[in-house]
Parts: sequence; structure tokens; C-alpha cells
Amino acid sequence: MNNDFKVPKETIQLAEQLKLLTGQNIALIRPEVDYVIYNRIKDEKQIERLLDKLLDCAGMGNDDLALFKRLCRYFYYINPQVTAEYVYSYRDLYDSEPENSDDPMSISEQHI
Repeated sequence: MNNDFKVPKETIQLAEQLKLLTGQNIALIRPEVDYVIYNRIKDEKQIERLLDKLLDCAGMGNDDLALFKRLCRYFYYINPQVTAEYVYSYRDLYDSEPENSDDPMSISEQHI
């Protein structure tokens, strides 16, 4: 009996399409994040909407994680409690173990 598990070709194609769409989504979100940070926007709801969008695709690659971290670091000075909640949400969704559990701003990149 052979215990080798093969992933169906269709599943691989769907994963590749999802990664492509996520990359396109990040390309659309990046200018919004840049605008918020560059213009020192302090509208918490606007920033939270961006963080929500980033959480939806943060597990797909380095660019999205870097963008998520950048916005979290900016938002931390506006609302540290809510920022920490987003970091913990990220950890729950994507991280197996945080690098430093005492630091809410620490996000492991092990999943990438």
C-alpha cells in the first residue's frame, strides 16, 4: 500500500489563482496604506478597514506581511490596544508560534 498523497492538479491551480488574486489585491491596497501613512491620517475606522483587508490576504507572502506590519506600526501610535488586537488576530490566523509572546508587535514569519 502506497501512503504517498498527491494533491489534485485542480487544487494546485486554484491555489495558484488565489495567490495571484491576493497579489493583485495587495497592489490595490498598498497605495491606500501609503496615503494614510504619508498624510498622517488618524481616522481609526479607515485604518481598521485597511487592516481588515490585509488580514484577509496576509498569509500569502512577504509583501503582504510587510505591508501589514508597516500599517500596524503606524496605527500603534494612534491606538495601541486595537493594534495589538490586530496583531493577535494575525497570529491566530497565520502564525504557529510568535517570536516573542511578550511583545504584541512581534509577528513571526515562519509561515512564509
